[in-house]
Amino acid sequence: MKNKINWKSVFTVMGAVLAFNIGTGFATGQEVMQYFSVFGWWSILTGAAFVVTMAYGIYCFAYASERFNLTTGEAVLKYYLGNTVGTIINYFYIFYLYMCVIVMYSGAASSLNEQYGAPTWVGAAIIAGLCCLTSLFGLKNIVNVISKIGPVLILIALVVSLITVVQGITSGSLIEGARIVAEGKIKHMQASNSWLIAGVILATSTILWYPNFAVELKQENKMKDLMIGQIIGNGLVGGAEILMALAMIANIAVVAKLNVPFLYIASQIFSGFGAIYAIMIFMALFTTTCPLLWSSITPFAKDGTKKYKILIVAGTVIGFVVAMVVPYDVIMNYVWVISGWVGLGVTIIMVLRVIYNRIKYGKNYNLPSAE
Repeated sequence: MKNKINWKSVFTVMGAVLAFNIGTGFATGQEVMQYFSVFGWWSILTGAAFVVTMAYGIYCFAYASERFNLTTGEAVLKYYLGNTVGTIINYFYIFYLYMCVIVMYSGAASSLNEQYGAPTWVGAAIIAGLCCLTSLFGLKNIVNVISKIGPVLILIALVVSLITVVQGITSGSLIEGARIVAEGKIKHMQASNSWLIAGVILATSTILWYPNFAVELKQENKMKDLMIGQIIGNGLVGGAEILMALAMIANIAVVAKLNVPFLYIASQIFSGFGAIYAIMIFMALFTTTCPLLWSSITPFAKDGTKKYKILIVAGTVIGFVVAMVVPYDVIMNYVWVISGWVGLGVTIIMVLRVIYNRIKYGKNYNLPSAE
């Protein structure tokens, strides 16, 4: 009975991981274009590289938490990187998370502005207010809310993509699109010249979101439940991105010119989907921004305390102001690229340390220890 899987816990973790990973880049399709579709058929392997890197990265955080009784993301980073480097990366990680919050606020502002013509401050104010109110009630409330939304967003993306891919296969547009990409006739910004590096870098930039979040999830769930849930969640995200990539390859001549390519894909399924999908993008922003805001505040104040609530409100206000001053594309470009390479370095070190522990502790390397 001790090792019995708690499926409620598994699906809660799965939903939280799904929601956490689905941000503005995923929902708009721009992330999928730059990291997947530009590689044609190789985008399938890009998805595999993403899933494996994400799953093992989160495992490394949870493993250190359980094995050495570490209860904060900072403690985990210091375990893997040492006190000095761990402290530096921890502050970079906190700054990065908060910059991502600002990116999400700015993305919300752009989404409502482009779809409905609303003033930019409206979208940012709505997402900031919703995330602030949700975060004030702590991580449990965040997980309970976003774990319900994440699977819905993934399901819609999967259905739309699957229909488009089937249509692309029957019409021949998928094969034609892949040929156009392979011949280099499509010029579009891409994350890397290598499909493998693109998949890994996408994962490592996301992994930097997880030190505190993964440790807290580990405190709330058994290791087995956490691992099963996060592997399923990351697998679904990777699968959805592959299908979305193929759907866009089938329409590559059109979507390569668009800032929100997946909106075009979705609009081809049935008319009037633009307004609905704009709301979906907004939901995706919400599910990602809440845990990011929480993770950038908890290093300075314990969840639920008065200080925590004050910092949540202050962080929300400051983030909103910056989002209104600094251009969206400028913030995203600097934040994503730099964080991807930093995250890659952290992930490599964590993997090497876990391998070292396997050798050092033998079959007991995974057992909880007070060391």
